[in-house]
Amino acid sequence: MDRKDKRMLTLGIFAHANAGKTTITEHLLYHTNVIDSIGRVDTGNTVTDNMKVEQERGITVRDSIVSFELNDKTIQLIDTPGHVDFSAEVERAINVLDGAILVISGVEGLEAQTYTIWRALQEKNIPVIIFINKMDRQGADYHRVIAELQNNLKVPTLTLRNVIQNENGTISISYSKIENIIEEISMVDDEILKKCINGYDIDGELLAKKMYDLTHNCKLFPVIGGSALIDVGVEDLVDAISKYIPTTSKNIDSELSAYVFMIRVDENGKNAFVKILNGNLKNRDTVSVGENKLEKVKNITVADGTKMIPVDQVYSGDIAIINGLDVKCGQIIGNQKGFDKYISFVKPLLTMEVNPDKKEDTIELMRALKILNEEDPYLNVRYNERTNSIFCSLMGEVQSQIVKTLLEERFGLNVNIENPIVIHKEIPTVSAKAKATYTTVSGIELEITPLERGSGFKYVSKVSTDFLHLKYQRQVERLINYYSKQGLKGWELTDMEVALIDGQFDSMGSDPMHFNIITPLALFRCLKQAKMKLLEPILKYIITLPEKDLSLVIKLLSSKNGVYEITNHFDQIITLEGEVPASNMMNFPLELSMITSGRGTYTSYVSRYDISKNQDAEIEYIGADPRNETTFVINDMKASMEPLDKTLMKKKKESRSKFARQQKEKEYGIKR
Repeated sequence: MDRKDKRMLTLGIFAHANAGKTTITEHLLYHTNVIDSIGRVDTGNTVTDNMKVEQERGITVRDSIVSFELNDKTIQLIDTPGHVDFSAEVERAINVLDGAILVISGVEGLEAQTYTIWRALQEKNIPVIIFINKMDRQGADYHRVIAELQNNLKVPTLTLRNVIQNENGTISISYSKIENIIEEISMVDDEILKKCINGYDIDGELLAKKMYDLTHNCKLFPVIGGSALIDVGVEDLVDAISKYIPTTSKNIDSELSAYVFMIRVDENGKNAFVKILNGNLKNRDTVSVGENKLEKVKNITVADGTKMIPVDQVYSGDIAIINGLDVKCGQIIGNQKGFDKYISFVKPLLTMEVNPDKKEDTIELMRALKILNEEDPYLNVRYNERTNSIFCSLMGEVQSQIVKTLLEERFGLNVNIENPIVIHKEIPTVSAKAKATYTTVSGIELEITPLERGSGFKYVSKVSTDFLHLKYQRQVERLINYYSKQGLKGWELTDMEVALIDGQFDSMGSDPMHFNIITPLALFRCLKQAKMKLLEPILKYIITLPEKDLSLVIKLLSSKNGVYEITNHFDQIITLEGEVPASNMMNFPLELSMITSGRGTYTSYVSRYDISKNQDAEIEYIGADPRNETTFVINDMKASMEPLDKTLMKKKKESRSKFARQQKEKEYGIKR
C-alpha cells in the first residue's frame, strides 16, 4: 500500500521508572514480527535503549521511535523515559500523540510520575490504554491498582480482563464479566444507564459500539494486565491497540503544517523530528520555517520497524525526521495554525555550574552545551562573561550525571557539574509604577500588577500608537520579555502583569537605543517598588519503606518541614505521600537509603510554588544588568548618563482622524 493511503497512528508508551515500559515495547515488536528475539533491559540489548549510557544504566534517557504494522494500521511507537529527570522527553512526545499506553507496576501501583503523565494526557485529551504490569511479582495486586486508578486519579476504567496471581507465581487471565463491563459503561453513558435502570437487555452490538466510541473519545479507559517479562497479557495489549486507539484522519490536500517536537544533532547536522499535521512534504521542498524565512529540505527519513529509512515524501499523520532546516523544538513548519495547543508540565528544579577540567576547554564546552540545549531547551545554558562561568538548569542529580556522561562520550570533554541551587521565582506583592526617559523625546511608563499564583508572566500595552509608534511598542514588548528572565535576585519573574501605560517618541529625535536603555530601567524601577518576594518549589513526593523504619523516616521528614500521610500499608511495606520544600530535600535520597538500609524508595516532582523561607536566595546575574543604572548605561549600553531622565517635551496632539486611529488600534489590538 502506498504511504499516502496508510492509516497512521502515533502511539506513546509511558510509565514511572522501572515499571517495565521498555520490556513491553520489546514484546510488542516481537508479537508484530518486527524483531526475531526479545532484548532485556538488564543485559542492555533492547531496541529502543540504544545509547551507550542507556545500556549501561538500564534506563531510558531519550525518546526512541520504532514502527510496526497492525492489521491495516501503521503504528509509530514512541518509547519515552520513565525517570522524572527526563520529563522533558515525555512532554515532547505527548504533544504529538494520537494515543498512549500507560504502564503501571502491579506491585508499586500509582507512583509520582504516573500522576504527572496522567494529568498531561488528560489535558491533551489523548485516548489511553492502561497496562498493569509485573503481575508475576510477589505483592502484585491487580484490583488494588484499579481501585487506586478509580479513587486517586478518578479514571473511568473499562476493565477488559480479570488478572489473578496464583499461589505458584503463575498468572491467570480471563475476560471480565459482561455485567461488570456494563456497570462501568453505565457510569459514563446515559443510554446504557437508562437501560440498566429499566431492566432492558443490552445487545452485544450496542455494547461493542459503546466501548469503541467511549474509549476513542476519552470517556472510558481500557485496563488490562499481565507480565511483559514472561510474555503474559501482551497479546491482549496488541488487540486493545487495534480496537481502542483511533488513527489520524488524513489531510493530504491541505496546506503543509508540521510540528517540530524533537531535535537531534549528529555529524550530518541538525535533524528535526516532526509530526506532519496537515498536507504533505517532499524531499527538496522549500518550506516556511518562520516569518519571511524559507529553507530547503535535504533529506526525509521515517521509522520502518527498528530502522530509519529514506523516503521521498511524507503525509499528514507521519512522524518524520527532516534534515536541512534551521528550526527549534516547538516550532511550526508551514502553516502556523495547524497545531492545537502545547502541553507543558516540566519544571527544572536546580541550577548548576558546569566547569571543564581544563580551562582551555571552556569554548568547546559552550559549543557542546549549545548542541545539548538545542536538543533539550529546558537546559537553559547560560554563560557569564564577567566570571567566565557556565550554568544550566536540570531536573535533578540523575540528569546531571547523564549530561556529564554525554559531554564525555559525545564531545570528549571531562567536566564537573556542581554547586546545585534550587530554582526560585520572583513575584510582586503590591502594584507599582515607574517611568524612564532618554533625551527629551523618548520615554515610557510601566505598571506592575500582581496576579494569582500560577498565572505566569504577562505583558500588555495600553498605549495608543499615536503616542508611541508600533515599532517601539514591539521593541518594548520584546525587551520586557527578555529582562523578565532575571529579576532583582537573578530569578525569573512570574505571577505578574507588566503594562505599558504611557509612552512618547519623536519621528526625528527618537532612536531604538533610547528604548534599549529606558525599557529595562523602567521595569527594574517598578520591581524595586513592588516589594518582591521569592517563591520556592514545593515537591509532591512518594516514599515506600519497610514498616520497621517508619518512625525514623517520619522524624526525618518532620525535620525538613514535610507533611505526610500513609496511603498504603501492605506486606510490611508502607507508602507515604505528601509535600515538602524542595530546598530541604537535596540530600534526602542518601539519608533515606541510610535509614532503611537501601530498601526505601523516593520519587518526587514539582507540584506548586510557595513563599520561600529563604528570601536571600540569589544567583549570578548574567548579561547586561539594569539593577545598577550607572553601570548599565555606561558599561553595558555604551551610552551617556546625561540624557537619562530628561523632562519630556510636550506630547504631540493626537491624530485628527479618530477613525484612522481606531482602525490602527483595532488592527494591532492596542488600547489607550
